[in-house]
Formats: sequence, structure tokens, C-alpha cells
Amino acid sequence: MNDRDSFRGTSIDEKFAKSFKESLFFKKIYKEHKNEIIIGVRDSYINLYYNCDSIALIDVSNPKKCETNSYYTNNGKKCLTDVEFKNYYDTIKANSNKRDKLEKQAQQRLFIDNNNNSLSDWYCIDVEYTKSLKGKKTAEDWRFDIIAISKEPPFRIAFIELKYGNGALGGASGIRTHVKDYYAFFKNNFYESLLPEIVSIINKLIILGVDNIPCSLENISCEQFAPVPEFYFITLNNNPEYPSEKTPKSTMSGYLFGDKRWGCRRVSSLINKEGDYFDLIEHDKSFKPVFLFSNSKLPDLRIPDILNKDYYDDVEIIEK
Repeated sequence: MNDRDSFRGTSIDEKFAKSFKESLFFKKIYKEHKNEIIIGVRDSYINLYYNCDSIALIDVSNPKKCETNSYYTNNGKKCLTDVEFKNYYDTIKANSNKRDKLEKQAQQRLFIDNNNNSLSDWYCIDVEYTKSLKGKKTAEDWRFDIIAISKEPPFRIAFIELKYGNGALGGASGIRTHVKDYYAFFKNNFYESLLPEIVSIINKLIILGVDNIPCSLENISCEQFAPVPEFYFITLNNNPEYPSEKTPKSTMSGYLFGDKRWGCRRVSSLINKEGDYFDLIEHDKSFKPVFLFSNSKLPDLRIPDILNKDYYDDVEIIEK
């Protein structure tokens, strides 16, 4: 199987979709566990996600078999029939839960709760998105935790980065890196090249029988998209770990700004070494990501409309 080698969804056809919908992956796993399973469209396969962990990779050549990481099965078994996978499902879930990845669990809840809400203005179409290589030796730096689309034309596309608590704000994959990567995506107008792939993903989700897809997305075309994408940084569990400590919002400020906004107490040395938020985005005023902060935490996030500002405690659009 060639991972990320070509345009997403091109190998998924009606024949595969029909066979997949006749499998236990669809009938017993997805349909009976819709509140915890996400279907991800790739090229020559689809992913089943639980806790935003890829727990089943189903190739177009055999829709009644899957590959999974042997970690999830406890016995080294990686290739499972749909019957075997159904029998292992509780074990697979338990092992995923042991990983205790709160950010991924929150990511799943935001995605599914939003898509179960018919009143949301948005529909989430993908998680853990990384661009297909298309013959390149290395992947793009940018990736998106969630991609969402508005339900009415002109269709707006939202690229979403999720943070949960203080743990993942610094380091190589911290907030500074994500701001730089999102800005590079924006500056180089990779959005236009991504639109055909987004159309393909939506069309394949429809034929695969994914639930709650808005009728407005049927027969969608690139000409119907808004000209500029939207970027969101969502922080959940915006609470100090201990009463005397900083909130994630104030910690994030210390990595991005030198003026101690948002209740910041300590500014990162990276600001002196590499510049602040405005340097990271090359002082480009046309790049306007939205920062959303919620005190809600697992297991009860209470955010059924993923980008509705009314469900967040703080909203920040950066001004100089």
C-alpha cells in the first residue's frame, strides 16, 4: 500500500463503496458506534479513526480486510478480517484509551458532536489531514487537525489546529510552529491546489454512506468555494493545572507576544531569538487567524457547533 502517494479519493469508486457498506466494518463498527468512529478518505484506502487514532486501514483491493497496528490487538496480529476486527473492537478501543491522548480524544468529540448537530453552520470532513505526496520526496510541513466546510455556498473552508491544556504549546510541534506553517500555507496559496482534493473527499464520503452530510454539498465544485480559507486555533481545557499557575491562554501568549497580553507572566526566550507572532507571519495583515479558548474539558466539552464563538469563553483576533 502506497501511503499518501496520490490524490485523495481517486481510487475509491462505487464498487468499493458498495462492498464496504456490506462489510462488518460499516454495519457493525461504523453504524453501531457512530458516536466514536470517524471515516477518513485517503487514496487507495480509507481509515477508521477512534480517539483520532487510525485503528483500521481498509484497502480498496479488499474492503473486508484491514491493517491495524499490532499494539491495538495485544498479540501482534496486524491484518484482520472484518469479522476478526469486530471481535477485537473492545480490545482495540481499550488500548487506544490507554494512550491517554486527551487532545486526540477532544478532537474526536469536537468533530462528531459538531456533525451530529444539524443546526451547526459547519460540517467536519477530515481529521489528521496531511497532504498527499504526489511524487514529492517529502511531505509539506503543514497539517490540519480538522478540516471543516460551511453548509451553504459560497463554501468556506476552515483549517483547525487544536490544543488541549498547557501540554502541547511549546516544543517542535507547539503553537509557534503551527502559526508559521499555517502562514506558509496561506502565503503560498496552497488553498487553491487543495480544493479539488476537498471536493474528492466530500464526494467519497457521500458514496461511502457517511452520516449527516448536508444535501448542499452534493455535486459540489471548486467554483463554489470562498476565495480565501479561514484559520482557527482552538484551545480547550483553558484552565490552570493548579490554582496559582497560568492558564493555557496566558502560556500561549508567552510563546507569541512580547507585551505580556492575555495575562502572560513570562515571555519565552524564543521571541528574542526568532521574533514574535508578527515576525512569524511577516507582518502580513491579510492573515487573520482566530484564536478560540474554552474552559470546557473532557468528558463534557459542550461544544456542538465547532466554530460558533458563543460556545467559547474567549475569542481573539490579533491586532498589533
